[in-house]
Parts: sequence; structure tokens; C-alpha cells
Amino acid sequence: MKLSRALYVYWPVLLFASTAVTGWLYDPTLLESTFPFSWDLSRVVASLTSPVFWTFVLLSVAGVVFVRRTWQGKSGFTDTDKMATLWFLLNATWFHTGCDIMSGLFQVMPNLTESYIALNDVHNLPMHHPDRVYFDTIYWFEVFVEAPLALVVTALYLRQAKVRPVVESFLNGLYIAGTIAYYMPNIILGHSPHILMSNLDRLIASLWIVVSVALTVRAARQIGAR
Repeated sequence: MKLSRALYVYWPVLLFASTAVTGWLYDPTLLESTFPFSWDLSRVVASLTSPVFWTFVLLSVAGVVFVRRTWQGKSGFTDTDKMATLWFLLNATWFHTGCDIMSGLFQVMPNLTESYIALNDVHNLPMHHPDRVYFDTIYWFEVFVEAPLALVVTALYLRQAKVRPVVESFLNGLYIAGTIAYYMPNIILGHSPHILMSNLDRLIASLWIVVSVALTVRAARQIGAR
């Protein structure tokens, strides 16, 4: 597989890996500095000794291995099918769960929890506090709706189910609306706790809009071609 093709298919895996590394590099003591990153082995150790970290990392890795074996056992998977399968899988096993739910809602994920607090100081407040319940509502929506649906769409891709474009489009719509609902209030208010980290976070979050729009357009064309 050529490098460009491999990057197209596996970029969700690279994004998954990079979030852990970013968590290791972020230094809460440097929040007031322009570049709040440093290397501290204790942060790596905190992750590598955390059952929560390993639970979701191993789920993600096992999922990627399973998906790859499924591709090898069936024909007809395009590169976009493969990329989208990994995208929805890792949303279910890492981005919704390991990141938003475990780091933002329950705040039990080492390092990433501190990153969420830096990105939005409402995470310093107790869960369901009146000033953060808005974000908690979005997190609970991920728990009960988006993460399970992401697993469903992953399974539909692997089964090459005809109903997949419809369910996928519905989930993509939720992703677009959820991303806007999560980030737009602070953008409107001009609230950026740290310019570099806030803008980096929003840049990464824009993927949930760009990818969702692209996959929805593709799904609509597939439905229209039937």
C-alpha cells in the first residue's frame, strides 16, 4: 500500500495515537505560558499504570485488528469504506469514551483530564454543577446515543449492509450538531482559556464536521444510485 493511500485509510488511527501523546506532553504548570508543553516521564507513567487508559487503548487496538481481519476475509471494501470504518470504530472506543466521557465527564483519565480542564475551566466544577451541566448533557448524549450508534455504524460497514448509508447519515448529522453545540458558545463569547490549545482543539474538532459532511454526501450519492 502506497504511503498516501495508507495515510488516507489510517489517519483515524494516527489521530487516536496523537491524543495520548499530546496528553503526555501537556504541562498544567505551564498553562500561563505561550507553549504549555514539556516532557515529564511521570505523566507517561501515570497513563501506563492506569486501568482506565489501558481499557480504552486495548479496546481500540483490538478493534483495529478485528476490522483489518474482516477486510482481509471479504472483498468489496473501498479505501473510503476502510477509513470510515476506523473512524466510527475509534469514535466509539476512544474519542467518545476515552476522551470526552472518561476525561471530560468522569475525569478519571490521566493527563487528558488535565487537558480538558485547561481547554474549558468549567471542568474544574463538580459534575452537573449548574455552570457545567450544559457540557455534561452533551457528554451523556455521547454515552447513550453517539457512542453506541458509532459501534452500530462500524458493524454495518463490516457487514456491508444496505441500510448503512442511512444510519451513517443520521449519526453524521448528530456529530455536526454536537460539535457546533459544544464549541460554538465559547467561540461566540470569545472564551479561549489558552490561545494555542484552544485553537488546536477547535481545529481537531472541525474534523467531526468536515468528515461528517463528506461521508454524508457520499452516503446520499450511494442511496441515490440504487
